[in-house]
Amino acid sequence: MPSDHTSIDSLGIDVLKKALNQRVVITRSRIVPSNRNRVWFVETDVRPVVMKRSFTGRSPVEFETMLLAKKAGIDVPYPLFMDKHYLVTEFIAGESCDLLINHMFSHDAAGGLGRWFAAFHERLESFGRPLVMADATLQNFIMQDDRIYGFDLEDASHGEPLDDLGQMAASILGSEPFFTPIKFDLCFTMLEGYEDESGLESLESVRPYVAKHLRNSARSKPLFRRPFEKVAQTLERGWPSLA
Repeated sequence: MPSDHTSIDSLGIDVLKKALNQRVVITRSRIVPSNRNRVWFVETDVRPVVMKRSFTGRSPVEFETMLLAKKAGIDVPYPLFMDKHYLVTEFIAGESCDLLINHMFSHDAAGGLGRWFAAFHERLESFGRPLVMADATLQNFIMQDDRIYGFDLEDASHGEPLDDLGQMAASILGSEPFFTPIKFDLCFTMLEGYEDESGLESLESVRPYVAKHLRNSARSKPLFRRPFEKVAQTLERGWPSLA
């Protein structure tokens, strides 16, 4: 694996020193794919960490949300340090839920995602209103030893919990292979996990939110716009019979 030391500037090095509270030696680093920020996996002589250079200015929001989640017993990486532009967290080794759902068709991962969201919505609130993740996609979750960990919480805010479930369902259905029966089964397993953990009905209530997020996804997938729109229209009437 090639080293990527030159991608971490002097400010990033200072942040790592503050996060680990001592002189730190970077042994290896690499860029992690991210749509909005610059993220590194960094191995040091102290411990491996993940460092994010935020271009949204929301590192404080993500840091605070992670602290609240950890205190509430929700599985997220432990936040180690933040300033206006950087966030450093512990590194959690595991399998991406993108891989587990889209390639291995793991019902354990799907059910775990639903239970994670139920805990997040039930235990995290601010001024009496629930917090939502607002970036509920498969790429933002990993599974380690049968436990689901969520990250990329910079968009967390007050909102409608069903919108998180709708976005996750759309992420499952709208990732290749698109809209296959096994994908609908995995989507249902995720929603069943949510219902089992929360005691709240979600299967029917979530349909319009799934349709909304499929339409949003279609904007970035122009070649697949028609099937995405067709499934969204179907979901506004009910779950398709093929599922």
